[in-house]
Amino acid sequence: MSRILLIRHAQASYGAEDYDQLSPRGHEQAKQLATWLVQHEEALHLGAVVCGAMRRHAQTLSMIDAAFAAAGRALPATAIDADWNEFDHDSVVRAYAQTFPDDPKIAAARDSHAPREVKALLMAALQSWSRAELDDRAAETWSAFGNRVARARAQLPTHVRSGGTTLVMSSGGVIARCAQAALGIDDVHTVDMNLSLRNTGISEFHSSAHGWHLHTWNGLPHFSAPGAREWMTYY
Repeated sequence: MSRILLIRHAQASYGAEDYDQLSPRGHEQAKQLATWLVQHEEALHLGAVVCGAMRRHAQTLSMIDAAFAAAGRALPATAIDADWNEFDHDSVVRAYAQTFPDDPKIAAARDSHAPREVKALLMAALQSWSRAELDDRAAETWSAFGNRVARARAQLPTHVRSGGTTLVMSSGGVIARCAQAALGIDDVHTVDMNLSLRNTGISEFHSSAHGWHLHTWNGLPHFSAPGAREWMTYY
C-alpha cells in the first residue's frame, strides 16, 4: 500500500484578470505549508513529487522546494502531469450563464464578488455540469474530467522511483474526484467536497490493489498557531 498526499494549491488571484497565479496571501500560505513540510520531513518520508501543469501549482511547489533547499535538503525530482490540472472554472460558469441566463445567482455574483455569492453560483454551475446539462458548451464535460483524473491516478505509480510518500500538488476539483473514487459518493456530494477544500489543504490517500482509500481530508496543520485562521481561504 502506498501513501499519497494530495495538496491543493495556495490561494490564487481571485477576482484578478489572471487567476492562475498566487495572491500575496497565497504566497504566505505556501510559505507556511513549506515550513511545516520541512519540519515533518522525516515522518512524511517523501519519495516522489508530482505537480499539475498550472502556474498556481508550480508557484506553490516552488515555495516548498525553496524551503527544503534552505534547510540543506532536496525534494525528489518533480514530475509534471497535466492530468492533475483543474477543470476550467470560467468555461463551466460561462456555460451555465448561457444555459440559464435568468438565474439571479449570476448577477449577484457578478455585482458583488462576495465569496458567499460566488460560492452559490459555483455550486449551481458545478451541479448542473455534473448532470451533463452543459456538455455542449463547457470546454470539458464532467465525465471527461472524471476520466482524466482517473488516468492521473492510474499513471501515478510511473512517477514513483522509490518508496515513501508521494506528494501531489493539484486543485480542488481534482482532489474531490479522487475522494469520489475512494468513497464511492455521488456527484452531488463530490461537488460539496470540492467546494469544501481550503487553499493548501492536505488530504491523505492510500492506494492498494483494491483502489484508493481516503484517510484524512482537507487538513491545515501548518495553520495551527494562534491567529492563523486568517490564512484559511477557499478562493
